[in-house]
This record gives sequence, structure tokens and C-alpha cells, in this order.
Amino acid sequence: MNHSPYPLPASLFPLADSLTSGIVLHRGDKVLFANKAMARLTGYAADELIHMDFWAFFPDPVRNTIRDRGRARLKGEHPTARYETMITTRAGEDRWVELVTSTEDVQGLRTILCSFIDVTERKRAEAAQKQVQQLLAQIIHSDPVATLVINAKHVVTHWNQACELITGVPANEVLGTRHQWKAFYPSERPIMADLIISADQTTLDALYQSKKLSASSVIGGAYEAEDFFPQMGEHGRWLFFTAAPLRNALGEVIGAIETLQDITARKKAEHELLRMHADLEAKVAQRTEQLQQAKISLEQDIVRREEAEAELLKRYTELTALNCQLQETQQQLVQSEKMASIGQLAAGVAHEINNPIGYVNSNIRSLKSYVNDILGLVEAYELRESLLPADQIQSIKQAKKAMDFEFLKEDVTQLLAESEEGTERVRKIVQDLRDFSRSETTQDWQAVDLRVGLDSTLNIASNEIKYRAEVKREYADIPLVECLPSQLNQVFMNLFVNAAQAMPEERRGTITVRTGMNSPEQVWVEVADDGKGIPQEIIDKVFDPFFTTKPVGKGTGLGLSLSYGIIQKHQGQITVSSTPGQGTTFRITLPAHRPTPAGANP
Repeated sequence: MNHSPYPLPASLFPLADSLTSGIVLHRGDKVLFANKAMARLTGYAADELIHMDFWAFFPDPVRNTIRDRGRARLKGEHPTARYETMITTRAGEDRWVELVTSTEDVQGLRTILCSFIDVTERKRAEAAQKQVQQLLAQIIHSDPVATLVINAKHVVTHWNQACELITGVPANEVLGTRHQWKAFYPSERPIMADLIISADQTTLDALYQSKKLSASSVIGGAYEAEDFFPQMGEHGRWLFFTAAPLRNALGEVIGAIETLQDITARKKAEHELLRMHADLEAKVAQRTEQLQQAKISLEQDIVRREEAEAELLKRYTELTALNCQLQETQQQLVQSEKMASIGQLAAGVAHEINNPIGYVNSNIRSLKSYVNDILGLVEAYELRESLLPADQIQSIKQAKKAMDFEFLKEDVTQLLAESEEGTERVRKIVQDLRDFSRSETTQDWQAVDLRVGLDSTLNIASNEIKYRAEVKREYADIPLVECLPSQLNQVFMNLFVNAAQAMPEERRGTITVRTGMNSPEQVWVEVADDGKGIPQEIIDKVFDPFFTTKPVGKGTGLGLSLSYGIIQKHQGQITVSSTPGQGTTFRITLPAHRPTPAGANP
């Protein structure tokens, strides 16, 4: 089909239509010929193209330039024949094309032949790649870690500010060059990034094996090492550097990235540590020499062996006495801590005792008055009721009514019940206090129900607890446990008092006491509170002797330490878990039966 209103050679059309690039003929104004590829490119039908002004394909910014070049070519000049430009399709879309123009003689007239090759996708890809490169450059430039990048030709493409600062070399001195080595070495040699690109493992091992070279466990082909660079800074710098390959979508290495970290301070600390170690070894050697001299002197004094043996025996005797004294002191310390706990609770115990005694005494005084009145009434009945006239009997009845005799009879029973309850409470408190404070040296191992000891100890500690927390008991069935009850009661007391004192001032808390068993042979007790909690940095120290978080004068720092020793003595475990602001839980695990002492017959 002839796509031109002008007579053109018929052989031109099939040949042009077989091409994939757009072909257009013109003589400076209307299109003379356009092939099918041009129609597909522009979106115009073939007939529409023939009637169009050739320059209408081009948007305003480039139209005049294209027109000037075409007219110059028609005049016989030779402007640029190949260049990239934009055209506008029928749908208004701008597309990039590579335009190739030449001048041909068609039927004796100078005619311009234009070839349009669509390069829009390539241009878009180039723009996207440029945008990615710009984004990568921004990321690297703003990275606080010193970073440099070289391409596959070992040319520096990125050198961020942190790299300038750590090496002292401005970016403008190395960008676009292969002079990256100048920042590190006095003469030319490859840096690690160069060897990563070259995949030169032999040279990499030769140059960096002594510099703590190691392969990355995260990135394939990446390595790290450290070295000293004397030309950096005033006194040189130690650097830890990592180099990794950069790959394209096909996995091909297109460059390498290297990061630098200044580890000079760490190295100085290591060197100082080595120096101190050397000094220590020298002192050890000196001390060894002194010990050697002492040994020689001791050998020389062997002649005085009898005297030395006597002295040794004397010292052994003293040591034995000292050991006994130490055991006694430890026993006293345990008892002292117990007494300290009881001393803390003395005011509360007194309060608990005084309350029942107070109302018992008051009730007894009232009871005495009521009984006297009743006795007086009984006497009046006995003397007058059978002898006196009816009117006097009536007066006696009035007297009974005046003193509310019926109420007295009822109230005396209630008073007696209250008095009995009060005296029972006094007896219980005193009994619990006596059981708790009994010296452990007088106790034998006994099979007891731990829940009884918990209740007894809670009763003693109630005054310390009741104003600060509510106690919840969650007891599960547990077997009897062979133990020293008074010692375990002391452990419970320490945990209850600590839990109460852990509560914040602004609210009442909750102390939960639980029991349970892991197996028939192992039971556990938990004391949990919802108080202030223990910071993680000190939780490992709570069982250390004399360690306390309480204010001066509020604790000895021995309670939990002694508790730990008591549980160890019972072949058990005591553990603690805590979350600051949420509370603390102590868990005691004990064997149900006393373990057989080492060497004893089962």
C-alpha cells in the first residue's frame, strides 16, 4: 500500500514496512512517506501521518532545534545526523527516540530520510538507575560510618564525610580516580576492596592474614581485618575495616564497598592491659624469686624442726579454738539476726497483746459492777420479797427495771465470751512468739506441715504487714517435710517482712503465699508481692552478706544471706525473680525427707 500522496518508487513500501524502526520521508514540511512501524510508534493511522506536518511530532522545547537542523540539511549542510530526542504520540504521551537522519535523492529532489528507534524504556531504566545511584550516594554520604565505594574498574565512586574525617583525605582528591590507596599507604598497593573485586585470595591472605583477617559469616565474599596506619592523624590510627562485593541482578561483581571504624582507643586500652599484664608477670616472677629465697631459708632452718613443730601444734590448737569460736559466732549471728527481726516486730507484738488485754480488763471491770448490782438485787429479793407488802414488791420490780436486769443477764454472757476470746488471742500470740524465738540448737529435725509454720509466722508478723499489705493464702496439699522448723520460720519471717517493706508508700499491696509440690518427694513455698521490685542489675546480689537496699538503720543485710544458708543446710534451693514496678517472687524448694548425711548408713 502506498502511504504517500507523492509518486515514490513502489519498491520502497514493502522494504520500509518490514523494518522495526519508524521510517519517515519529508522535504521540510509534510510527511511524504511513513512506514507501519512509525504508525505503531506514534499511534497515528498511516493516512493520518501522510497529512501531518513533520515538525508536529516534536514537543515545543525541541521542535525549533529539530526544524533548524532539517532545513540546514536540505540546504546541503551537515548538522548532527544522530541524536536522542522526544516525540509526542497521538495520545499525548512523550516518548524518547534515537533519531538518525540522512539526505537522499528521491526522483531528483533532495529528501530527508528519518529513522526513529524507540529508546523510551532504556531512557526510563537509565533515569531509574540514576535515581538509585543518587539515593545510594545520599545514604552513603549521610552514613556516620566511614564508607568508600569503588566500581569494577577500581575507580572511586563514593567517599563520604565520615571517610574524609577519619582518613584526612578530601573526597574531591579521590573521586573518579584510582588513588584510594593514598589515604592508607605511602606507596601504591591495593586496599581490601580492590582485592575483593579482583577475587585475588592469594594477595588478600598475604597482605592481611597477620591483621586478623576473617571472612564474614553474613555476606558471601566479604572480609574484615584491622591494621595500624601511621600516616593518619597526629599519632596514627588503628582501623577496623570491612569490605564486601557489590553485585548486579545477575550476581556479577560490579564494585566493592568498604567501611572503616576507628579502634585506636580500644587498641590503646588493649596495649595498656598487656603492659599491666607484663608488669603483673614481672611482679609474680619477683614474688616467685622471693618465695624461692624463703624456701632456701626454710631449708636452712630445718635444724629447728622440733621448735617449729611445737609452734605449729600451738597454732593448730589456736586455730581449732578459733574455729569453734567461729561456729559459736555464726550461731550467735543467726540468733542475732533472728532477734533483730523480733526487735523490729516488738512494738507490733506489744500492740497485738495490749489490744486484747485492754478490752479484757475493761470487760472484767464492767462485769464486776454488773455482778455487784445483780447480787444487790438478789439480796433485796431475799430480804423483802416474801415479807413485804405488794407495793414494796412492786418497788423491787421497779428497781430491777431501773438497772435493766434482763440486759445485765445477757451482757454478762457476752462479756465473758469476749474475755475468753481476748485471753485466747494473747495465749496464741505469746505461743507463736515463743515458738519462733526458740533457739535452733535445742531443736531436732521434725516432720512438720509447712503451712502451720507459715500461718504462725504470719501471725507474728501481722503488725508489720497489716498496715502495708493484704495477705492471700493459696495453699495446696503438701506432704510433711523433715526440717528444723524454727529455722524455716525465720526464713519465712525474713521474706514476709521484706515483702511488706517493698510496698510503695502511696498504696496497700498484696502478699501472696503459695505452697505446692513438684513431686511427692519435693515441695515448694512461694512468697510473692506486688511491690517496687528489684532492679535487674542488683538482683544477683540479694543473697550476698551485708548487701541491702534499705536505708541505713533499717536492715543488717544478713536476712536473705542467712536464709540462703538455712535453705542450703536443708539441701533445698531459694530463687528470686522480679520485675521493677510489678513485684518480686521468692521460691523455696525443699526435699520432703531429710537427706542422708555423707558417709552415714542409709
